[in-house]
Amino acid sequence: MFWNNGLTKNNDTRLFLLVTVMLSGMILPSIPIHPSLPNIRLDEMLLFSVFGLNVLLFLVQNFRWGNWVENIKKELSSRKQELKQICIIFGLLTASYFVSNIYGVYIRGAGYYGLRDLMELVTYFKYFLIITLTLSINFDRDEFDFMAKAFLAGVVFLILFGWGQHLNPLNLNTWLSPYFNPAHWEHLIVGNPARVLGTFDNPNFFGIFTVIVLSYLTVCYFFGDNKGKFPWLLFILIGLVIKLEFLTISRTALFGIALLFTILCIWAFLYYQRDKKVIIKILALFLLTIILFVTASADFFYRLTEGLDFSTSTSFIGHVERWGAAIGTIWESPVFGWGTQKYVMTTLVDNEYALYARRYGFVGLAFYLSFFLVPFIRGLKSLYQRTKALGKGIPFDRFSLCIAAYLAVLPSIFVFNFMAGIFYNLQLMTVFGISIGLVYNSLASCHPEYLNVPREGLETLSRAMKGLEK
Repeated sequence: MFWNNGLTKNNDTRLFLLVTVMLSGMILPSIPIHPSLPNIRLDEMLLFSVFGLNVLLFLVQNFRWGNWVENIKKELSSRKQELKQICIIFGLLTASYFVSNIYGVYIRGAGYYGLRDLMELVTYFKYFLIITLTLSINFDRDEFDFMAKAFLAGVVFLILFGWGQHLNPLNLNTWLSPYFNPAHWEHLIVGNPARVLGTFDNPNFFGIFTVIVLSYLTVCYFFGDNKGKFPWLLFILIGLVIKLEFLTISRTALFGIALLFTILCIWAFLYYQRDKKVIIKILALFLLTIILFVTASADFFYRLTEGLDFSTSTSFIGHVERWGAAIGTIWESPVFGWGTQKYVMTTLVDNEYALYARRYGFVGLAFYLSFFLVPFIRGLKSLYQRTKALGKGIPFDRFSLCIAAYLAVLPSIFVFNFMAGIFYNLQLMTVFGISIGLVYNSLASCHPEYLNVPREGLETLSRAMKGLEK
């Protein structure tokens, strides 16, 4: 793994790079280079530049001395299985890309293959770099706390910025927001109703970002070690993020929050075996959500009711029309698809499963789903083994919290992909790619042998948990 060599051999350097990439994905806009070229992001520049320099130093070190092999083997000894799975998944995605494009261009005669089609590989490679960078870091308590505080700082910035867009002080939406949202900032000015975009180029993507944030906050709210006290700060922060989603007026994200909270409330209720404290947390969260819902703006309810009337909803009718066109194309070439073909086929499908199946067929769609489901299945198995070994009711360690957040939010992401899509949004996937990397890192960093410790009483298990946390 090149992140363990050259410029990023030091763990603190890799952590700083990861945090910079994360904050860039959360709060920074893309950078225009030339009118004929697509915008690039700071996180992309950092990842590819550092990776390129690492490759160069790797080659130089190989030429001068050979101890780099043993160093990398030592670093990766506990992460072999996770790195192997990541490489297999991305290898299959890349193979599917080449097969489908060759099949589409030369067999189906779909049309011209150009630079925009080639950029699909750059997207794959960026996600590979994000996930492997996250995997390469040793998250001790201090490193994990630093990343968590940086993430919290980014969330606080977005809350303040989102409210600034909503209230529009000093005409903020005229002179600042277009810098962040050049394509969709008019939603804030002439939108009916006006919708908060945050630093994203679409209110729906900002809405699903808040769902990802809520997955971490709510998992800590229910399963973190709160020393027996009610986590008021987390509770308030959850309320602020829920309200921020309401300001985006994203109906898909609203459903995502409902699904996320339902999963976590049932999970916590069963895990803590109907404990009174967790019941109070569930009721408090339910009451908070209801209060925020009934006090939402008239614009929020207008858009919500408009979307629920499927016979007249322009948004729903538009989605269905695009799905129908895509499905018709899919059935003409269902196995390998048509390739990317961005010059001759529209990318506006409003359903990522249909878009991916049209490009790479059902074979490629299976690889796409494995990208999300492999860490989900492994994480689910890990938490099941942990619960089986330790029993229920014990707060989660930091590794289990990361896994639980991903398990809880993935169903909402899958619902979102029916109406839009996360995989092709570079800004949103930067953050979610780190979430996937944290799952793999947590699976590699926990202690499998600990799961075989016999249950000899709650006191012994609690001491063991404290030892694991250290």
